[in-house]
Amino acid sequence: MKYFNSNQSLYSKGIFIGCLEGYATFQLENNEIIYFEQINKKIEHHYDLKSNRYKNKSFDIYYTEIFDDLDEEEFIIFRLDDLKLL
Repeated sequence: MKYFNSNQSLYSKGIFIGCLEGYATFQLENNEIIYFEQINKKIEHHYDLKSNRYKNKSFDIYYTEIFDDLDEEEFIIFRLDDLKLL
């Protein structure tokens, strides 16, 4: 079986819902809910997403969708690369 890995950089506007089960969670402008498993360190220093301070605030969201096909199990990880408060 062939191993496959792909990264895709994406952008969307969205609203910060909060940290749900340890994941930074946003509702994108297309109403899709996305959970970020990984967050760039510079975001953690600039925005305290674990507090309620940014809940329901709008952001420009820059993120990467990481697709892995390993051992016949496919999974997608979302990494939050950058945020800009609107």
